[in-house]
Amino acid sequence: PPVVITGLRLFNKIVRPDDETEILTRNIADTESITLSSHQSAFSLDFVVSNYISGQHNTFAYKLEGYDKEWYYLTDKQPVSYSNLPQGTYNFLVKAANSDGKWNETPTQLEIVVLPIWYKTWWAILLFVATFTGFITFVFRFFLMRKSMEAKLVMERMDKEHQEEINQMKMRFFINISHELRTPLTLIMAPLQEIISRISDRWTRNQLDYIQRNANRLLYLVNQLMDYRRAELGVFELKARMGNAHQLIEDNFLFYDKLAKQKKIHYTLHSEVEEKEMLFDTNYLELIVNNLLSNAFKYTQEGQSITVTLKKENDFLLLQVSDTGIGIPINKQAKIFERFYQIESEHMGSGIGLSLVQRLVELHHGHIELESEEGKGSTFSVYLPQDSAIYNPTELASDMEEEVKVHTTNPKDMYFIDTATVEKEVVETGDKKRGTILIVEDNKEILHYLNQGLSELFNTIGAYNGEEALEILKEKDVDVVVTDVMMPVMDGIKLCKSIKQNIRTCHIPVIILSAKSEVKDQMEGLQVGADDYIPKPFSLSIVMTKIQNMLRTRHRMLERYSKSLEVEPEKITFNAMDEALLKRAVAIVEKNMDNIEFSTDEFAREMNMSRSNLHLKLKAITGESTIDFIRKIRFNEACKLLKDGRYTVSEVSSMVGFNTPSYFATSFKKYFGCLPTEYIKKRKG
Repeated sequence: PPVVITGLRLFNKIVRPDDETEILTRNIADTESITLSSHQSAFSLDFVVSNYISGQHNTFAYKLEGYDKEWYYLTDKQPVSYSNLPQGTYNFLVKAANSDGKWNETPTQLEIVVLPIWYKTWWAILLFVATFTGFITFVFRFFLMRKSMEAKLVMERMDKEHQEEINQMKMRFFINISHELRTPLTLIMAPLQEIISRISDRWTRNQLDYIQRNANRLLYLVNQLMDYRRAELGVFELKARMGNAHQLIEDNFLFYDKLAKQKKIHYTLHSEVEEKEMLFDTNYLELIVNNLLSNAFKYTQEGQSITVTLKKENDFLLLQVSDTGIGIPINKQAKIFERFYQIESEHMGSGIGLSLVQRLVELHHGHIELESEEGKGSTFSVYLPQDSAIYNPTELASDMEEEVKVHTTNPKDMYFIDTATVEKEVVETGDKKRGTILIVEDNKEILHYLNQGLSELFNTIGAYNGEEALEILKEKDVDVVVTDVMMPVMDGIKLCKSIKQNIRTCHIPVIILSAKSEVKDQMEGLQVGADDYIPKPFSLSIVMTKIQNMLRTRHRMLERYSKSLEVEPEKITFNAMDEALLKRAVAIVEKNMDNIEFSTDEFAREMNMSRSNLHLKLKAITGESTIDFIRKIRFNEACKLLKDGRYTVSEVSSMVGFNTPSYFATSFKKYFGCLPTEYIKKRKG
């Protein structure tokens, strides 16, 4: 409602607003102004004078300074109203005249301040400006980010296309190389077969067998790469027809039976569709089962099991190949079907087989599933739909159409070439004086090859993983360890670390043979204590020469030690642990120099070692037994005392721990070839 100011008395200057919400009394003399909010920009004024005798003859004049340009006159009592006043400050002036027409000289003045409406206040304007600026910034940033994102997507798409183009170029390169490799491989394998058939010498025939087997492996990988490329290009055309799936799976299953017996694997087939006709492509199902079985045998060890299951489940033909092998880590299962992807293990492959299987299953409009747990095994389940409506008419072969075998360039026997075992076992050979070499290699063929080559010069012992090697080292005296890196149970790096950190075995040289030939891999091996690192492929003659050099160096060092009376640990040891042990042993013997009761048992107790372990360790470092080691230190001290000439032979004998002078003299002569008295005379002469 408008503000109404009434009761304006010109003489006593009293203003009394009359409002429904509040009643205020203001004295114009005391109040300089009133303030009206924006919604109260209209007000009304009533004028009253105190001339009650001739009140009807009073005259008023008013003016709203800042709004009115002239005075307005009233001859009777009536209100004056103003509405919709703009914001600002006004002075309301009022003057009056009595009935005689006499005007008061000084008008009464009231300052009226009209506040602006809320959206015209400074803070509202500031807020509007800030909001508008923020909105403009947001819109600009939005379109800028959108433009940037579009550019980024374009770049990513271009980069992806570029990468795909590079991958295709690489694939074409590999395929072209594969085609080129097949010709020289054929020219290697055909004459090789002729040579093998005419060679009677056993050693030569064995070497040629190695060449033939590995040439076959290379041909298998080349053919597999070509198969994958053909599947990618759509060369494989599905021709599904009704047939006996059980018979096909059983034929391929039996083909691996001999291999299962060689590896001592429990190998079984369970089929529920023996008499049923199923829908599948014969060529591709055979390729699928061979790849799955080859993969299972590769990762299944002796004493474990492989099970093949064939049944119908929910209108699908289900083929399952299960094994109790090494399994696949959960974080790598999603990538197992990617091309060229390989899990890190001791088995090196192409990474193509499972990817090819997936493509052939998808060609059947089916799917493949994997269930695996590391250390417990894996199960691959292939589902092939049996509803003919799922297949395109061109994918179904008619009964009159002949079956064309175009599914693979690999013969069936190539699928388990990487899983074949060498029937010959590694045996310990030769004279013990030649030095003993422990060969640790999970690939039985390489193990047999190394054993056969090294056994000409050394005794050899074989182990298939690091854990077996450590057990052998506990029982046998070994001069050099030759180990691979990638092995099951315990790899070569852990084996080397275990050998070098064990006081009983840290003196044994370790040579690493590995296909991991990068500098960082070699550094890793050398940093854990390996004495040498030889990348594969290696030359057997180089391996033999390096072992001979290590043994010769050790032999010469022991020769120098045996000819010297001084025991100098820093000169006859190759690592800090051995040096510290030998210094401690010398200190213990010197502390007990005059102790007649000091024995090897007491020596072992003070060394915190068993008697046998102490004997083996001292023998390995110095070439002497524990008794000879103690005697050498005592005789060394005896020689110093005899040279000094201050003590008699009897006194010297008791000072170096001999209970009688006669026993000392006998032992001295046996050790030096002369009696103590003769030794003194020689030194004086």
